[in-house]
Amino acid sequence: MDFHHPFGFEWGDLVAIFALIGVVANFANVTISHKAKDTNRNDFEKLDASIAKLNETMIKVNMVLDSLKADRESTNRRLDKIEETSDRHDIQLARIEEHVMTTREDNQ
Repeated sequence: MDFHHPFGFEWGDLVAIFALIGVVANFANVTISHKAKDTNRNDFEKLDASIAKLNETMIKVNMVLDSLKADRESTNRRLDKIEETSDRHDIQLARIEEHVMTTREDNQ
């Protein structure tokens, strides 16, 4: 092998070949990078759209939950009033029964 002609090429030819390989590799790298960026951009746009829809849904869910909470609080207040009324009626019934029992004892 001749040191002045490695692989049978002149030094200028070898430099040109390596430069061409470098240009092709750089072009491939740039092309792949642009494709990857475009793909990532599209994926992030889809993700952003999905997140926006999720946020809208969560807002609606929170509104429904707030409405259910208000309904439950109203129902609990009504139930408390009904229990108070029932307790008063139980007391009145006990007084009436006591009165009836004392009246029977007095009549006997």
